[in-house]
Amino acid sequence: MLNGLLKLFLTLFSYISLKNIHFLGEISGFLLSIVPNSLKNTTKTNLQICFPDKTSKETYNLTRKSLKETSKSLFESGKCWITYPKLDINKLVEVEGKDLILRSLEEGRGVILFTPHIGNIEILLNFVANNFKTTVPYTPAKISALDSIIKSARELMGAKMVIADSGGVRSSLTALRDGNLILMASDQVPKKDNGIISSFFGVSALTVSLVSTLSRKTKSPCHSVICLRQSRGQGFKIIFSEKINQLNDLDVQDGVNLMNRELEKCIMKAPEQYAWEYKRFKHSTFKNPY
Repeated sequence: MLNGLLKLFLTLFSYISLKNIHFLGEISGFLLSIVPNSLKNTTKTNLQICFPDKTSKETYNLTRKSLKETSKSLFESGKCWITYPKLDINKLVEVEGKDLILRSLEEGRGVILFTPHIGNIEILLNFVANNFKTTVPYTPAKISALDSIIKSARELMGAKMVIADSGGVRSSLTALRDGNLILMASDQVPKKDNGIISSFFGVSALTVSLVSTLSRKTKSPCHSVICLRQSRGQGFKIIFSEKINQLNDLDVQDGVNLMNRELEKCIMKAPEQYAWEYKRFKHSTFKNPY
Protein backbone atom coordinates (compact mmCIF):
# COMPACT_ATOMS: atom_id res chain seq x y z
CA MET A 1 0.00 0.00 0.00
CA LEU A 2 2.67 2.51 1.08
CA ASN A 3 4.96 1.47 -1.75
CA GLY A 4 2.17 2.09 -4.25
CA LEU A 5 1.33 5.51 -2.82
CA LEU A 6 4.99 6.56 -2.88
CA LYS A 7 5.38 5.46 -6.49
CA LEU A 8 2.18 7.33 -7.43
CA PHE A 9 3.44 10.51 -5.76
CA LEU A 10 6.83 10.25 -7.45
CA THR A 11 5.33 9.42 -10.85
CA LEU A 12 2.97 12.39 -10.71
CA PHE A 13 5.79 14.80 -9.92
CA SER A 14 8.02 13.25 -12.58
CA TYR A 15 5.71 14.74 -15.25
CA ILE A 16 5.99 18.31 -13.95
CA SER A 17 8.62 20.55 -15.53
CA LEU A 18 11.65 21.39 -13.40
CA LYS A 19 10.73 25.09 -13.56
CA ASN A 20 7.26 24.40 -12.15
CA ILE A 21 8.67 22.03 -9.53
CA HIS A 22 10.91 24.83 -8.32
CA PHE A 23 7.93 27.19 -8.27
CA LEU A 24 6.08 24.72 -6.04
CA GLY A 25 9.17 24.53 -3.86
CA GLU A 26 9.18 28.30 -3.44
CA ILE A 27 5.56 28.26 -2.29
CA SER A 28 6.02 25.26 0.00
CA GLY A 29 9.18 26.70 1.55
CA PHE A 30 7.48 30.03 2.18
CA LEU A 31 4.59 28.29 3.95
CA LEU A 32 7.01 26.20 6.04
CA SER A 33 8.76 29.40 7.10
CA ILE A 34 5.59 30.99 8.56
CA VAL A 35 3.91 28.05 10.31
CA PRO A 36 5.33 26.09 13.29
CA ASN A 37 7.04 22.86 12.20
CA SER A 38 10.07 20.73 13.05
CA LEU A 39 11.94 21.44 9.78
CA LYS A 40 11.82 25.16 10.46
CA ASN A 41 12.87 24.73 14.09
CA THR A 42 15.83 22.46 13.30
CA THR A 43 17.01 24.65 10.40
CA LYS A 44 16.90 27.79 12.55
CA THR A 45 18.69 26.03 15.43
CA ASN A 46 21.50 24.79 13.17
CA LEU A 47 21.97 28.21 11.58
CA GLN A 48 22.13 29.88 14.99
CA ILE A 49 24.75 27.34 16.12
CA CYS A 50 26.89 27.56 12.98
CA PHE A 51 26.55 31.31 12.33
CA PRO A 52 26.29 32.95 15.77
CA ASP A 53 27.30 36.34 14.34
CA LYS A 54 24.27 36.57 12.05
CA THR A 55 21.50 38.91 13.12
CA SER A 56 18.01 37.55 13.82
CA LYS A 57 16.84 38.95 10.48
CA GLU A 58 19.73 37.34 8.60
CA THR A 59 19.03 33.98 10.27
CA TYR A 60 15.32 34.29 9.48
CA ASN A 61 16.01 35.08 5.82
CA LEU A 62 18.47 32.20 5.43
CA THR A 63 16.03 29.85 7.18
CA ARG A 64 13.32 30.77 4.67
CA LYS A 65 15.67 30.34 1.71
CA SER A 66 16.82 26.97 3.06
CA LEU A 67 13.25 25.71 3.48
CA LYS A 68 12.51 26.67 -0.11
CA GLU A 69 15.53 24.72 -1.36
CA THR A 70 14.62 21.72 0.82
CA SER A 71 11.12 21.76 -0.65
CA LYS A 72 12.57 21.83 -4.16
CA SER A 73 14.67 18.77 -3.33
CA LEU A 74 11.58 16.90 -2.17
CA PHE A 75 9.58 17.77 -5.28
CA GLU A 76 12.53 16.89 -7.54
CA SER A 77 12.49 13.30 -6.25
CA GLY A 78 10.05 12.10 -8.90
CA LYS A 79 12.31 13.24 -11.72
CA CYS A 80 15.43 11.97 -9.96
CA TRP A 81 14.11 8.45 -9.30
CA ILE A 82 11.61 7.96 -12.15
CA THR A 83 12.59 10.13 -15.15
CA TYR A 84 16.29 10.96 -15.03
CA PRO A 85 17.63 7.39 -14.58
CA LYS A 86 16.24 6.67 -18.06
CA LEU A 87 17.76 9.77 -19.71
CA ASP A 88 21.27 10.89 -20.62
CA ILE A 89 22.13 12.81 -17.45
CA ASN A 90 25.13 14.40 -19.19
CA LYS A 91 22.72 16.59 -21.15
CA LEU A 92 21.05 17.89 -18.00
CA VAL A 93 24.03 19.16 -16.03
CA GLU A 94 26.89 21.62 -16.30
CA VAL A 95 30.13 20.10 -15.02
CA GLU A 96 33.30 21.71 -13.68
CA GLY A 97 36.44 19.70 -12.94
CA LYS A 98 35.66 16.31 -14.49
CA ASP A 99 39.15 16.32 -15.99
CA LEU A 100 40.58 16.41 -12.46
CA ILE A 101 38.88 13.08 -11.68
CA LEU A 102 40.04 11.49 -14.92
CA ARG A 103 43.59 12.56 -14.09
CA SER A 104 43.36 11.06 -10.59
CA LEU A 105 41.97 7.78 -11.93
CA GLU A 106 45.04 7.48 -14.15
CA GLU A 107 47.09 6.96 -10.97
CA GLY A 108 45.49 3.50 -10.67
CA ARG A 109 44.45 3.69 -7.02
CA GLY A 110 40.82 4.58 -7.51
CA VAL A 111 39.23 7.85 -6.36
CA ILE A 112 37.37 8.80 -3.18
CA LEU A 113 34.65 11.41 -3.72
CA PHE A 114 32.91 12.93 -0.71
CA THR A 115 30.04 15.39 -0.59
CA PRO A 116 27.71 17.16 1.82
CA HIS A 117 23.92 17.02 1.42
CA ILE A 118 23.68 20.15 -0.68
CA GLY A 119 21.71 20.93 -3.82
CA ASN A 120 20.63 17.60 -5.30
CA ILE A 121 22.72 14.60 -4.32
CA GLU A 122 20.67 12.24 -6.55
CA ILE A 123 21.63 14.18 -9.68
CA LEU A 124 25.25 13.98 -8.56
CA LEU A 125 25.05 10.23 -8.00
CA ASN A 126 23.41 9.76 -11.40
CA PHE A 127 26.14 11.68 -13.20
CA VAL A 128 29.02 10.00 -11.38
CA ALA A 129 27.58 6.49 -11.83
CA ASN A 130 26.99 7.15 -15.54
CA ASN A 131 30.54 8.33 -16.11
CA PHE A 132 32.58 6.12 -13.76
CA LYS A 133 32.39 2.66 -12.23
CA THR A 134 30.99 3.75 -8.88
CA THR A 135 30.39 2.16 -5.47
CA VAL A 136 28.18 4.07 -3.02
CA PRO A 137 28.22 3.25 0.71
CA TYR A 138 24.85 4.34 2.11
CA THR A 139 22.54 4.14 5.10
CA PRO A 140 19.14 2.62 4.20
CA ALA A 141 16.08 4.84 4.56
CA LYS A 142 14.03 4.17 7.70
CA ILE A 143 10.91 3.52 5.61
CA SER A 144 11.54 0.21 3.81
CA ALA A 145 9.19 1.03 0.91
CA LEU A 146 11.07 4.27 0.24
CA ASP A 147 14.43 2.55 0.60
CA SER A 148 13.43 0.00 -2.04
CA ILE A 149 12.50 2.76 -4.50
CA ILE A 150 15.70 4.72 -3.88
CA LYS A 151 17.97 1.67 -4.13
CA SER A 152 16.33 0.49 -7.37
CA ALA A 153 16.61 3.95 -8.93
CA ARG A 154 20.26 4.34 -7.99
CA GLU A 155 21.12 0.90 -9.33
CA LEU A 156 19.34 1.82 -12.57
CA MET A 157 21.64 4.84 -12.72
CA GLY A 158 24.56 2.39 -12.65
CA ALA A 159 25.72 2.70 -9.04
CA LYS A 160 26.72 -0.28 -6.90
CA MET A 161 24.96 0.34 -3.59
CA VAL A 162 26.54 -1.12 -0.44
CA ILE A 163 25.29 -0.64 3.11
CA ALA A 164 27.79 1.36 5.15
CA ASP A 165 28.73 -1.45 7.53
CA SER A 166 31.79 -3.70 7.72
CA GLY A 167 30.75 -5.42 4.49
CA GLY A 168 30.34 -2.06 2.79
CA VAL A 169 33.80 -1.01 3.92
CA ARG A 170 35.29 -4.17 2.39
CA SER A 171 33.42 -3.52 -0.85
CA SER A 172 34.69 0.06 -0.89
CA LEU A 173 38.28 -1.09 -0.35
CA THR A 174 37.94 -3.61 -3.17
CA ALA A 175 36.53 -0.96 -5.51
CA LEU A 176 39.41 1.41 -4.81
CA ARG A 177 42.05 -1.31 -5.18
CA ASP A 178 40.46 -2.20 -8.53
CA GLY A 179 41.00 1.39 -9.62
CA ASN A 180 37.35 2.42 -9.42
CA LEU A 181 35.55 5.24 -7.65
CA ILE A 182 33.52 5.52 -4.46
CA LEU A 183 31.09 8.33 -3.66
CA MET A 184 30.09 9.12 -0.08
CA ALA A 185 27.85 11.66 1.64
CA SER A 186 30.18 12.36 4.54
CA ASP A 187 28.19 14.86 6.61
CA GLN A 188 25.88 12.22 8.10
CA VAL A 189 25.77 11.61 11.85
CA PRO A 190 27.18 8.11 12.50
CA LYS A 191 26.45 5.86 15.44
CA LYS A 192 28.26 6.98 18.57
CA ASP A 193 30.88 4.22 18.34
CA ASN A 194 31.49 4.68 14.60
CA GLY A 195 32.53 8.32 14.42
CA ILE A 196 34.94 10.95 15.70
CA ILE A 197 34.21 14.31 17.30
CA SER A 198 35.42 17.06 14.99
CA SER A 199 34.77 20.75 14.47
CA PHE A 200 32.00 21.58 11.99
CA PHE A 201 31.57 25.33 11.51
CA GLY A 202 33.43 25.79 14.77
CA VAL A 203 31.14 23.45 16.71
CA SER A 204 31.96 19.94 17.92
CA ALA A 205 30.03 17.29 16.00
CA LEU A 206 30.18 13.51 15.73
CA THR A 207 31.55 12.91 12.25
CA VAL A 208 31.96 10.01 9.82
CA SER A 209 35.58 8.80 9.77
CA LEU A 210 35.37 6.41 6.78
CA VAL A 211 36.76 8.84 4.20
CA SER A 212 39.86 9.43 6.30
CA THR A 213 40.27 5.73 7.10
CA LEU A 214 39.98 4.63 3.47
CA SER A 215 42.29 7.35 2.19
CA ARG A 216 45.02 6.32 4.65
CA LYS A 217 44.72 2.63 3.76
CA THR A 218 44.56 2.95 -0.01
CA LYS A 219 46.36 6.25 -0.72
CA SER A 220 43.56 6.90 -3.21
CA PRO A 221 43.22 10.47 -4.50
CA CYS A 222 40.43 12.35 -2.71
CA HIS A 223 38.14 15.07 -4.07
CA SER A 224 35.12 16.86 -2.70
CA VAL A 225 32.17 17.30 -5.06
CA ILE A 226 28.82 19.10 -5.00
CA CYS A 227 25.77 19.40 -7.22
CA LEU A 228 24.12 22.82 -7.00
CA ARG A 229 20.66 23.74 -8.21
CA GLN A 230 20.61 26.46 -10.87
CA SER A 231 18.01 29.21 -10.67
CA ARG A 232 14.66 29.21 -12.48
CA GLY A 233 14.65 25.53 -13.37
CA GLN A 234 17.81 25.82 -15.48
CA GLY A 235 19.19 22.49 -14.27
CA PHE A 236 22.20 21.70 -12.08
CA LYS A 237 25.92 22.34 -11.85
CA ILE A 238 28.39 19.72 -10.59
CA ILE A 239 31.72 20.95 -9.22
CA PHE A 240 34.66 18.62 -8.53
CA SER A 241 37.47 19.99 -6.35
CA GLU A 242 41.18 19.77 -6.93
CA LYS A 243 42.84 16.68 -5.44
CA ILE A 244 43.18 16.91 -1.66
CA ASN A 245 46.59 15.28 -1.22
CA GLN A 246 46.90 15.70 2.55
CA LEU A 247 44.10 13.23 3.32
CA ASN A 248 46.35 10.30 2.39
CA ASP A 249 48.96 11.12 5.01
CA LEU A 250 47.11 12.52 8.03
CA ASP A 251 46.03 10.39 10.98
CA VAL A 252 42.31 9.70 11.19
CA GLN A 253 41.50 12.59 13.54
CA ASP A 254 43.37 15.17 11.47
CA GLY A 255 41.91 13.66 8.31
CA VAL A 256 38.37 14.04 9.62
CA ASN A 257 39.13 17.62 10.66
CA LEU A 258 40.39 18.39 7.15
CA MET A 259 37.37 16.70 5.56
CA ASN A 260 35.00 18.86 7.62
CA ARG A 261 36.85 22.01 6.57
CA GLU A 262 36.45 20.94 2.94
CA LEU A 263 32.74 20.29 3.52
CA GLU A 264 32.40 23.80 4.96
CA LYS A 265 33.96 25.24 1.79
CA CYS A 266 31.48 23.27 -0.30
CA ILE A 267 28.52 24.44 1.77
CA MET A 268 29.54 28.11 1.67
CA LYS A 269 29.31 28.09 -2.13
CA ALA A 270 25.50 28.03 -1.65
CA PRO A 271 24.60 27.84 2.07
CA GLU A 272 20.88 28.12 1.38
CA GLN A 273 21.02 24.80 -0.53
CA TYR A 274 22.52 22.81 2.34
CA ALA A 275 20.26 20.44 4.31
CA TRP A 276 20.17 22.46 7.52
CA GLU A 277 17.04 20.54 8.58
CA TYR A 278 19.30 17.58 9.37
CA LYS A 279 20.04 17.19 13.10
CA ARG A 280 23.80 17.47 12.65
CA PHE A 281 24.62 18.09 16.32
CA LYS A 282 22.43 15.47 18.03
CA HIS A 283 25.52 13.49 19.15
CA SER A 284 28.02 16.13 20.19
CA THR A 285 29.91 17.15 23.33
CA PHE A 286 27.08 19.40 24.48
CA LYS A 287 23.38 18.97 25.26
CA ASN A 288 21.20 17.93 22.31
CA PRO A 289 20.00 21.30 20.94
CA TYR A 290 16.91 19.87 19.28
